[in-house]
Amino acid sequence: MRNHFAYLCMIAAWIAYIPVTTVADDAASPVERLTTTHFPKFFLSYSPDGSHLAYCRHHRNLRGTNQILVGLRIMKAGGKDDRAMLSEFSSAVQIQEHPAWSPDGTQLLISGGGNDTGNSSKDTFVCDVAADFQATQLRKIVEGQGVQLGEEPCFSPDGKHIAFTSVDERIWMANIDGSRKTEVVQMDGSYCHQPAWSPDGKWIAFASDRDGDVEIYKVRWDGSDLTRLTHEKGFDCRPRWSPDGRWILFTSNRNGNHDLFLMHDDGFDVQALTHDQAMDDHGVFSPDGRWVSFVSMRDGGFDIYRRPIPEEIEFGPPPEVSPLRAESTGGLVAHYAFDEVDGTDGQARDSAKRNHLQLFGAKITRDSDKAWLEFDGNDDYALAGNSVQLRQSGPLTLSLWVSASDWSGNGYLLSKHGWNIYVSSDGRPRFETRTADNQAWDTLAAVDSLPLQQWSMVTAVFAPDVGQLSIYINGQLSAEHERIDGALGAVDAFPLQLGHYTVSQTQRFRGRLDEVRIYDVALSTDQISREYTEQSRLTR
Repeated sequence: MRNHFAYLCMIAAWIAYIPVTTVADDAASPVERLTTTHFPKFFLSYSPDGSHLAYCRHHRNLRGTNQILVGLRIMKAGGKDDRAMLSEFSSAVQIQEHPAWSPDGTQLLISGGGNDTGNSSKDTFVCDVAADFQATQLRKIVEGQGVQLGEEPCFSPDGKHIAFTSVDERIWMANIDGSRKTEVVQMDGSYCHQPAWSPDGKWIAFASDRDGDVEIYKVRWDGSDLTRLTHEKGFDCRPRWSPDGRWILFTSNRNGNHDLFLMHDDGFDVQALTHDQAMDDHGVFSPDGRWVSFVSMRDGGFDIYRRPIPEEIEFGPPPEVSPLRAESTGGLVAHYAFDEVDGTDGQARDSAKRNHLQLFGAKITRDSDKAWLEFDGNDDYALAGNSVQLRQSGPLTLSLWVSASDWSGNGYLLSKHGWNIYVSSDGRPRFETRTADNQAWDTLAAVDSLPLQQWSMVTAVFAPDVGQLSIYINGQLSAEHERIDGALGAVDAFPLQLGHYTVSQTQRFRGRLDEVRIYDVALSTDQISREYTEQSRLTR
């Protein structure tokens, strides 16, 4: 609902911005107009063979009962044979947006809104597309009233998965039948949209305001290695990958007007692609990489245009599609040392290069060549996300150094909900885990208390092969008990956060954390003792 309203606001802004004169982008690179109907158009998508262009268009009667509000249309890539694509379904699915083709061109996903969603929010539909580009059999991916998945769907390059945006502004993925729904990334902020899968299948680009300004990000399909790509003030949105995956096309108003820009897939070498007094938006690459089509008001109406890619922009061959298989961690899932960064960019890097921390109030403090993460106990925390690697149900080892300012109630040091480490007012650290059936908490309290204002190393271990939970302080076993249900429950739903309890974002910690390590193996007593000795010698 929020996304549709936001776009209607943008349409209103466009209407108010009809220019008196227009300026051509470049005489050597002519812009070609493909439509002349002036109805608002958006969400362009080329067929995989490049012969056709699907798009969405507003209709005259925006309030008529059981009449089309936003319809899906298709035309040849050069602008001919423009026609409705799903007119037989218009009364049931009155909003038809975000078309996305399957890699083989035989299916098309859309965001659909109709009587069962009240047109205020949309769900993911799919239709079959014949060789003559006639669409049939429009149906929800997951049957049922209301929103079952979400909107803005796109196919993975192997055609086996879809990514989409949920109603609560989060990016998810699922199998093409809607099964195995998995959250890719949980974002703070109120805007998280436009997932776009990279051609090799490794990354999903999207737009979010998690840092206070709408920017372009990319994240691996498994939820790891979240990377911010744009850093300019303004509204950067609608990322689209080039066919070779080396460039990303996006819309930005960084120069005071919405134009199209190109950047490398690492966020560098940003180049303006259009320069016009009118707004240019909804850019998309043709599959052969020769054209970019987009929506503009440069002739006074909402129409579709295309322009050739500048000759100096070189594309390589399409990349090989990678299978969606989580990479081996080698035991170490995440490691936050805080020594090589200052946190001024709002991040702390993961030395294991997968699950970087986003800092919210928490600060990296340095003393000589050593640094740590500091929390004020009021509203500071750090967010690591919810990647596949962090959803550890066992075996598991959690290790960190802690120096607390006070023990006034529970203070959560590390929290994933399925597994947490917190310290109570008695100063004793506790390893808290959910049972495999997610019915109860199993809490193991250390016998020993931690001193205030002094560094201590806390290590918690779940070893399902021997059916045991253990907690260590400064390399020495403090407590253990039996745990024979074989797995930790509830590890999928919430992201890893430091400094408070992830579910309620309460029970905050005040003090310092350092050398936070997460392993997907159960370290032995000897290994933990050696780690304590080595880390003490090098870091404390």
